Order: sequence, then structure tokens, then C-alpha cells
Amino acid sequence: MEKVWNSDDLLPKKFKSIMKITLLFLILGILHVSADTYAQKAQVTVEVKSGTFYDVVSEIEKQTEFMFFYKSEDIDNSKQVDIQVKNRQVTDVLNELLKNTNLTYRISGKHITILKKDAVQQQKKKISGTVTDPDGIPVIGANVVIKGTTVGTVTDLDGKFSLDAANNDILSFSYIGYAEQEIEVGNRTLFNVKLAEDYKALEEVVVVGYGTMLKRNLSTSVGSVDSEKLLERPNATNVFQGLAGKVAGVNIALNSGAPGGSPAIKIRGIGSLNSSNTPLYVVDGVVGVDPDQIDPNIVQSIDILKDATSSSIYGARGANGVVVITTKEGKKNTTNISYNTVLSAGTLARKVDVLNAEEALDVFKRAYEAQPGRIAPHLDPSNMFTHKNDLFNPDGTPKYDTDWQDAVTRTAFSHQHSLSFSGGSDKLTAVANVSYKDNQGIMLETYKRQLNAFINVGWDLKEWFHLQAMLNVGSSNARNSENAISRYTLEALPFLPVQYEDGTYSRKGDYPGAEDTENPVRILKERKNIDKNQYTLANVIGTFKITSWLKLTTSFSRQDGSYINSSYNPSTLFGYGDTQKGKAEKAHRNTMSWTNEDYLTFDKSWNKHNLNVVAGASWYYSKTEKSELGAENFFDDYFEYNNMGVGTVRSKVGSDYTDNKMNSYYARINYNFDNRYLLGASFREDGSSRFGLNNQYGFFPSFSAAWRVSNENFFENAKKVIDDMKVRLSYGTVGNAEIGDYASMARYENKRLPFGKDMTTIVTLKSMANPDLRWEKSRQLDAGIDLSFFNGRIEFMADYYHKITTDLLYELQLPSNSGYEKTMTNLGKIRNQGLEMSLNTRNIQSRDFLWTTSWNYTMNRSMVLDINDNIIGKWGGRIEEGHPLNALYGYVRLGTWGTDEAEEAAKYNKKPGDIKYWDKNGNGMKDGEDQDYIGNGAPKFEMNMTNTFSWKGFTFMFDLQWVYGNKLINFTRQLMGNRVTFSNAYADIPVNAWTPENQNTMVPSLRLPGDGYENDVDSWSCEPGSFLRLRNIGLKYDFSSRMLSAAHIKSLSLGFNVENAFLITNYSGSDPEVTSYDAVFEQGVDFYTYPKPRTYSFTLGINF
Repeated sequence: MEKVWNSDDLLPKKFKSIMKITLLFLILGILHVSADTYAQKAQVTVEVKSGTFYDVVSEIEKQTEFMFFYKSEDIDNSKQVDIQVKNRQVTDVLNELLKNTNLTYRISGKHITILKKDAVQQQKKKISGTVTDPDGIPVIGANVVIKGTTVGTVTDLDGKFSLDAANNDILSFSYIGYAEQEIEVGNRTLFNVKLAEDYKALEEVVVVGYGTMLKRNLSTSVGSVDSEKLLERPNATNVFQGLAGKVAGVNIALNSGAPGGSPAIKIRGIGSLNSSNTPLYVVDGVVGVDPDQIDPNIVQSIDILKDATSSSIYGARGANGVVVITTKEGKKNTTNISYNTVLSAGTLARKVDVLNAEEALDVFKRAYEAQPGRIAPHLDPSNMFTHKNDLFNPDGTPKYDTDWQDAVTRTAFSHQHSLSFSGGSDKLTAVANVSYKDNQGIMLETYKRQLNAFINVGWDLKEWFHLQAMLNVGSSNARNSENAISRYTLEALPFLPVQYEDGTYSRKGDYPGAEDTENPVRILKERKNIDKNQYTLANVIGTFKITSWLKLTTSFSRQDGSYINSSYNPSTLFGYGDTQKGKAEKAHRNTMSWTNEDYLTFDKSWNKHNLNVVAGASWYYSKTEKSELGAENFFDDYFEYNNMGVGTVRSKVGSDYTDNKMNSYYARINYNFDNRYLLGASFREDGSSRFGLNNQYGFFPSFSAAWRVSNENFFENAKKVIDDMKVRLSYGTVGNAEIGDYASMARYENKRLPFGKDMTTIVTLKSMANPDLRWEKSRQLDAGIDLSFFNGRIEFMADYYHKITTDLLYELQLPSNSGYEKTMTNLGKIRNQGLEMSLNTRNIQSRDFLWTTSWNYTMNRSMVLDINDNIIGKWGGRIEEGHPLNALYGYVRLGTWGTDEAEEAAKYNKKPGDIKYWDKNGNGMKDGEDQDYIGNGAPKFEMNMTNTFSWKGFTFMFDLQWVYGNKLINFTRQLMGNRVTFSNAYADIPVNAWTPENQNTMVPSLRLPGDGYENDVDSWSCEPGSFLRLRNIGLKYDFSSRMLSAAHIKSLSLGFNVENAFLITNYSGSDPEVTSYDAVFEQGVDFYTYPKPRTYSFTLGINF
């Protein structure tokens, strides 16, 4: 029974309460930000009897930080005043003081100006002007604000503005990258303002862990992306889809087209065998956050710590790099409300070329004819199988020609919405965001819906104390496709209909001899597989300013998550009928973790020296609780997984609990002399409960140095061309602790085995304890150079790195006589080395036109230096000493046996038309020793290039991705090529199949099931994986502020984007950017992956 979706699916009661609390905080934040905080909080006690105006003003100035401004001639100081108030706001006293006078007041910060009412009204006038940059080019979107108020506007496409102001008002002109200017209005009505570049403001700040640094002062390798670049792909459902291709050395592969699918992310190659290769994610200082829980609209910047020195401050967690996400904060004395929406339509981007109905039936005919006395069932008059008349005409031609790839896919209409508020006063800043995404998959019935709420409030409680509080809550609801649905789709027989005329679904087994698998359309419509996820992230940071150069930061964060997977296979589906009568399963996982960080920051400059020191401690705890239940034998499919008790057979029952602890001590030192010589060092010691008792603590040091050559006297003449040049060198050690919580301990497992007529639960030994289990360590050397030409018009960065990982964590299989199945151990050594380059240019810049280019290049080479024994993967991958980590192995297909080779073929139990393999060891038989290296799953290089063209209000951009030199195991093609008559096949199979007339071919003869099929990975299935993709192309228009000001709209933009616009490749599968598995030795294996969509998006952005 299909349920109608409602809000309860996304927001259970627990999370509704959290949302209510969040909304309450948001309302309180808006109320605080919208008011003048100090004026509302400042209270005075005034007791003036028969006093004067001056007496009252003096009392207010004594008791507060306010200063008064007024003209003496405007004040009647002879008038007696009686005011007696206790603990009242200043505004109340002023209202009483100026009652029944022609005076009023204006509060600007801590200044109070007393004015005549008529003078205020008379001084308002219309002023206008133009704002340009130093070259006279109009500055679009510059802020023009009356100082001390929220009254203002922004410049239009021509840099022009207009607003009402009084003679004594002060205008503030500001724009990112330029120094703020203030001009008093006076008697002028026309203002032509030329902004000067603010080189200090232009200097990019990066977050480096427990602090920030100017990018120009870094001595390590860090890549950065701001929110504007991140949102260039508006249809991105998570931050890393938008990050793809933006940073050299960071490979982000979108392996699946499933809605909300998470990409596989690798920084500087693969550095671990059994442990995780996923980088560490840090959000606003909170370590270990799931990036899928972070809405791209709330991200201010992403900084990627790539080398060991930058990431070693995170010690045991930094081996695979660190991704630091900084969320948005409100700005003081501003208010902004924005709404963004994305409406999109996704279609199947690329089909696999398979046989149509006539071609498939010809294959069946030829395969049966190859067997003496056999005839294909649809051509055999004596074979009247059940659906023969439904499927075929009397002459054996098909009645249907079904394109199953069309049948299971659709045009998927999705929508995203984001509503944000940001603002602040002198003491308080706040930003809040609510977003909703409904992402529909291109496969029928698949979707992912996500609701997220975020609030970040900063409060200067005292001059010496700042409090920052962040809350991120949300939930998602996803319906997934069956893992094998792509396989069912591609192998479905094209002469079968989706449904017969009576409405019943076809099955592949309706044709005699074919594999009897279920209809993929029916599976998508009737089989349920639902994921529900709720999450909460809360973080509170207090910063105490002890002195001007010393501060203490303390933070506490907590993460909670709840995940439920529910699946049901109805009895109407093949395999779940008479025997099982439906099958229901439910798995539940609850997670909780908290982190406490306390650290001191010393930052002091004197003469030409600057010293920055961070030292602190961290405590971390996490726990996970799991439970699962399975049931069968339902008397009715109505209940599905909602009432497991109805199923009389318990097919699965289990629960689990794990936890882990870590405590850490760390320090970082950065020294800068005269902006020429930069030195850095960091140290961290981590203690983890995951490791053996003898090695629970690990120490991770690092060192770095940089030389700004361009600041030397001898470089002065070169500055006309090269305005900045810095060389860097770093070396450091990081660790990896991403293994199971109890990996070093002896573990048991329970199994259910048949005992007589019943099933009995037994407990067996599973994993042997290893008290000497050590940290996996990576030592990395990095050398880099940063160059800037022609005042920043061209920026170039390059890095060479050399990384050695030792004590690899690996779960080793043990011999059966040990009594255990496996044990976690340290073995082997691998190397990653590579080159990264990035180039950013402003190619053309004029009054109305700007063309910029961003390009990056990544090359990584891996090598297994030492391994105790070869590790063989399931699908052709192998880890072998002296070969790349991404090496692919298989049998070498030489071709097919010819008729003149019948005698030789018989020695291998083969016949003419069978596949001919290389007998590597010459033992006269095909065995595992014949497998050989057939390719590298890692590319020789990857390049990305983004070009952006801006003209007046239009912005056009396109993003290219080029991956070259890798190989892919197309196991989809391998199986389909060897299973003809069992299922459908690639269209070129019958054309190239062996026949007595066509013996020089790689494709064996067409044959019936069981007649010498070969399904092993071999060189024929190893295809070139190089490709060129137009990843994104878009056009946006920003409306002129002159057109919007009447509607109180600050900015409005409309855009259109196409994602995955085109692909050039020789790969025969659906997409070359695939890996069906995330294991190290299974990279680049295509085993019926979920196809990728081409997505057309319309965007709207509006700011008030």
C-alpha cells in the first residue's frame, strides 16, 4: 500500500520540538538585531527637581557611554525641568525631556543628536551620484548608506545611485575589496565617488584549524573556495557537488546519478587500504560532521588542508586531508532577507547501446541454430509457451519493441528553496536559514527530500567576551532503487512489454530459457526501500579576550543522528511469493557524539616580527546503537514494514552498541619576519580507545617554512611584472584512526544455522585481538610556489608532494586452523606523489565587460612499496608490491579459438569459437596464476577549467572537466557479452561474434546458457576511461537596482543552467566517472551503476 507523503515523514515529534526551539531563537535574534541594542539596554536613574536641560543631559552622560550633540541656540536652558525616574531606558528619559518642545533626537551608535523638528524635515533632499573603481569603471552593487542608520541603497549597472538625505548626514560608500569612504552631504546634491582598493581587505583569510590566517602568509598547501564559486552549480544538493573541479589535488567523483547521491572524495590519492580514505570534515570547529547535513546556502567558505603540515593540527584524523567548512555569520548594522529557488528537470543523459527486439531475436535464433536439432522457442511451432501469442505474430516477428531504459526512467522535476535572514547591531549578529529540497530521481519512484534549519548568532556580551552559538537541524526522507535495478533494466528482453494487455507485468522468464528475473518497472513501483534520517548539530563557542594579544577560546558541541531503513518486498514479486509470502526488514541506528575544545591564542606583533601561537586540549566521545529486525510469512501485503509482528517468521533479529573516546593535546606556532620569512610548526598527541593497549597514543609533528622572494630588495625591478612570489616547503606526519571501535579486541559473532528442522543460534570466534595494533601514519613532504603577475591579474600556484604511508591498517584473513576468521593488523607501505597546479586570470577587464578563467591540474602516482602478501579484490583489483595502488588485474584475452586450432583448444577443454586466454605460466590450464596487470584505475591527470564572462547585467559561464589515462573494468559489458539468450546484450555483440566466416574477433560465438560461458574479468572488459565533460554551463541576469528600488528590492537575478551538458568518451558504459564500489582495490569498476542525469535548472535569487 502506497502512503501519501506528509510532513510527519520528515519531522517526527522530537525534531518538531527542535524546530520550534530554533524558530524561537530566530525570532528573538530578529528582534534584537532590528533594534539599537545599546540604546534599549542602557538604563539610568535621574532625579532632577527644578533643573535644566543641561542637568538631565549631564546625568545621562555620567551614567552611560552616550555623548550629546546640539546647538546652544536651539536649547531653552531657562526652562525648569522635573524628571524623577529609576532604572529607565534612555529613550524614555529623552521622550519625557523633549515633550511639548520643537525638539527631537537621533541616536547613532553612542551618539545622541538633538535637532529641531522643522530643521530635520527641511534638510531632507534628493541626492545622486556615481561610484567607480580606480580605473573609472562603474562599481555595480556598491553600498551607499547614511551613517548611523539603515537608510541606504546600492548602485545600479552603471554605478549610479540616488536617495534622500539631510545636509548634516554622512554618506558611507563601501564595496568588497575597496576602502570605505565617508562624505558629509553638506550643500551638495551630486556625488562622483572613486573608490580606492583596500589591499588589506583584499587579502584572503583562510581557516587553518583553531584559527585563521592571511592566505598570503601561509607556508602550507591550502585550497579555498568561497560561497559564490560554490553556488555556480545551483542544482548541487550537497557542498561537494558544487566543489567538484574547484581545487587542484581534490578528486570529487560523482559516481551515481541517484537523487542526493554523495560523491567519492579523495585528497592527493588513496592513502589507506582497509581504513577510510575519506577526508575529515570540520564545520565551524566541530570535527566529524557529515557534509550531507550542511546546506550549500549556509556555507561562507571551504578551506581544504592538503599537506601534512596544515592538517597535522588534527593529528590522528588528518591523514586523508581536512575539509574546513565555515558557515555564514550576520554583519553588524545591516539587515538582509534573501530567497533563492531552483526548479530543475532531469533526463537520462546517456544510454547504453543494447539490442532492440528484432536484433535480440536474431541472436536467439543464431544461438539455437548452433546446437544441432535445436530451434528457438518463438520459431518452434510445437513450443506453445504461455505468452507466445501475446508476444509474437504467427511468423515469429515480435509484437513489442520495448526500450527498457526509457521504461524505467522519466523526466524528473525537482525543486529547492532557501529563505535566509541576516543582520546585526553593534553588539549582536545573526543569520538564519530554512531550506527545503525535493530531488526526484530519473528512475521511477526514487527521490530524496530534505528539510534543514540553521541559525548562527554572535553576541559581544562584554568588550572582553564574545559568544557564538550555532544550531543546525534537519531531516531527510529518501526512496532508493533496488541495487540491481540497473542490471535488471539493461538485461531485460526488448520483445517483452512492460505490461500485457490485461495489465499484468511481464517477466524475463516469460521467454523459455531466459533468466527468470523480475520486471524492473514493477520492482521500482512495488518494492519499498525507504531511508529516514534526522540530525542535530549544536555548537557554542566562548572567546575571552584576556589581553590585546592573548585570548582563550572554549567550545562545546554535540551531534545527534537517527537513521532508519525500512524495506518491503511484497509477495506479488518473483521470489517473495509462495515461500516467503513477503519480506520486511527494518534497521535503526542512533548516533551521538560530543566534543570539548579549549585553547589559548597568542598573537603579537612588534617591529617587523609577528608571532602566533595556539595551544590547547580536546576531548571527544561518540556512541552508536543499532538494531535490526526482519520478518516473513505475512498473510497480507497491507502491513508492509509498519507491523512486523504480522510476519510469523523472524528472518533477522539483532542489536549492537559501540563507543569510542579520544583525548588530544595540540600546539601550533607561526612566526613571520617582515612578511619575508615565514616559519611554522605544529604538534599533536592523540589517545584513542580504538587501538591496542600498548599503542593507544600517537604523536604527530610537522614543520613548514616559506620565503616571500618578492619582498627582497633585489626583486624590486621584477615587481613591475611579478608583484608577489613565495616559495614554500613543509614536512609533517599525520595519522589515521578510522577503523572499527573495537578493532584491536577479540570479537565474537552469532550465526543462525540449521539444526535438525529448526534454526539454532550459535556464537563463534570472529576476530583475534591485537594489543599491539598501531596508528597508521603518513609522512608527507610538500614543496610549492605562489606567483602573482600584473597586480593580481594572473595568479599561479604549484605544489609537488611526496607522501609515504606506513603501518597500514588492514583486516587480515587468518587460516582456518587459527580458530579465528581475521585480525586487524599493521602491514605494508605505499607511496603517493604528484603535482598540482592552478591558474586564475582576469583576461579582459573593461567598463562593461569582464572575462575570467580558473584552471587547475592534478597528477597523482601511487605505488605499493611493501606488502606482506598480495591482496586480491573481487572484481579485478589487486594490491601487489611494485604496482600502482589502483592496479587492475585479469586474464589476458588473446581472441577466440579458430577452427584450425581445435586440437590446441581441446587441451584447455575449449572448442573453436570459445575465448582464447594467455596461459601465462604455461601449465596448460586456466588458473589464477594466469591473471596479469591489465591497467590502472587512476587517471594520468585531471584538468578542470571554468570561464566566466560578465557584460552589464549578464553573466555566462561554463565548466569543463578532462580526465585522461585511466582504465575501467566494464563488468556490465563483460556479463552481458557472455550471457546472450540468457538476457539482452550490447548491440555490437552479434555483429562481432565469432562465426566460421569471422574468426578474427574478440567476441565468442553465440551460444545457449551453460555452453562454455566465461564471466571472469579480462583485458577485453578493461576499457579506456578518459573523457571530456561539459560539467556545467549557465547564464544569469542581474537586474538593475534602479528597476528594483521602488519595490524595496536590493537585488534580483534569474538564471538558467545545464549540468552534465555533454560528454565525449570512448567508454561504452553509461558514464566513465564511475566506481560501483569504494574499496581501494575496486576503484573504477562499473557494475550496473545508477545512470547519471542531464539536468536543466532555472534559478531565482532575490534580496531585500
